[in-house]
Order: sequence, then structure tokens, then C-alpha cells
Amino acid sequence: MAALPIAGSWVVVTGASSGLGRAAALCLASSYKAKPILVGRRTSRLLDLQSEIKIRFGIASEVVSADQSTEEGRSRIAAKVEELDVTAALLAAGLTSVGQFDANKLSDYHRLIETNVLGFTDLLARIVSIFKLRRSETAILAISSLGAETSLPYQAVYGASKAYINTLIQALSVELRGTSVSVGAFLPGGIDTAMAAQSDLRWGRMGLMDVDRCAASAVEALVRRRYMTVPGLGNRVAYHASRTLPRPLVGRAASFPYRRPE
Repeated sequence: MAALPIAGSWVVVTGASSGLGRAAALCLASSYKAKPILVGRRTSRLLDLQSEIKIRFGIASEVVSADQSTEEGRSRIAAKVEELDVTAALLAAGLTSVGQFDANKLSDYHRLIETNVLGFTDLLARIVSIFKLRRSETAILAISSLGAETSLPYQAVYGASKAYINTLIQALSVELRGTSVSVGAFLPGGIDTAMAAQSDLRWGRMGLMDVDRCAASAVEALVRRRYMTVPGLGNRVAYHASRTLPRPLVGRAASFPYRRPE
């Protein structure tokens, strides 16, 4: 599929206040000269990022302070997508929950599912509806996780929420065939971000992918309109192993980087 021309175009980035979303917004401005719409819950961080993008790259951006888990937040994001001639969306907003499954509180799981599943689904549907009315080609990339394929012991609900995203994107890619809208999923392994720091990994940051490198791969997948992308050789080996080895073995291997909770 031909690359999507995004220079000078508006691109929505959710979860832009930190981590992969923030790095992706910087990559869009620096390497592609695209104008990012910075979406997140922490307004001060978004404003700082907007200022950085303007000073470093001379690129305009917009800030949308919104929580994906709320109907009001999703309406605010969709209104901005409708207002501007948005070409693409990189959906990176998400929450995790770390620890043994039965040790976490229902409120933690409720918040995670509201954001990663319910909020994501409604926002995706709104953006698809708007993009289908565009005359030009558009693209959406959903940030999933390699853990959606291998399972994630000690982040079980997070991994399950990402497996939901993969299944949804696979079905939607078929539904949207022949339209101007393309959708894809991006499945990174561990990334060196604040979210990874919550995960109590056995070797700390060792083996985690650099966030800027990962973001560059994600933005390339968005622009190239790739159906499914697993960045990094080691992650691709793990992905293919998860498709061929017995599932119980894959699950045990996926738990190895984590310290077993007491």
C-alpha cells in the first residue's frame, strides 16, 4: 500500500502526555512535518509538549485535554477530528494494572477496561465514521501489545484488553476494505517508559526497547498503513513462537521477566 502523505496534515495522537504517545507526536513533527493533535489527561504536560514542538521544529499543534474513559472526553476528541481536516490517528492511550490477578481491586480493573476497551472502542468508532466521509485516504493505528499474543502473567487484564484490540482491528480491517480508511495494530514488547517502570521487572530496564525507536517504528507503520507490526527482532521471534509453540509454554515464558509477587 502506498505511503500516506501526512506532511502539513493534522494527526491525532492519544496518550500524548507521556511515553509512546509523546514520543510519537515528536516523531510526527520532526521526521514527517505533520501537525499533531495532542490528546491526554494532563494538560500541563500537553502544553509543554506543544511548546517544545513549536520551538524545536516550527510545527503547529493542537492540545485537547480529554480523558478517553469518559463520554465527554471522547466527544471532545471527535469534535476536534471533525473540525480539522485530520488525515490519521495514532491511538496510544491506555492503562495497566500490575500484580496477581486476585490481589488487585475491582476499581482498578474497572478503570482499565473503561479506558482500554470501552473508551477505545467508542473513540475508534467515532473516528472511523468521520474518516469514512473524507475524500482523501486516511489511516488509524491502534497501539496494542505483544502481550496480547503471548499473554501477560501479572498484567493479565491489561494483556486481555490488548488482545481485544487485536481482534477488533482484524475484523475492522475486513469491514473497511474498499474504503478510504485503513486500520492497523502495533504490537510492541516492553518499552522503556514510566508504564514499564510500574511492572516490577526482574532486570529493570534491561531488554526494554528505547521509546523513541519504538515511536519511529509506530509512526512508520501508520504512514505505511500496515495491518500488523511487531517492532524489533526479538519481539518478532517471540511473536512467531507464540503462534507455533504450545500455549501453556508460551504463557510460562511470558512470565519470566516478572518478579513473582510474594
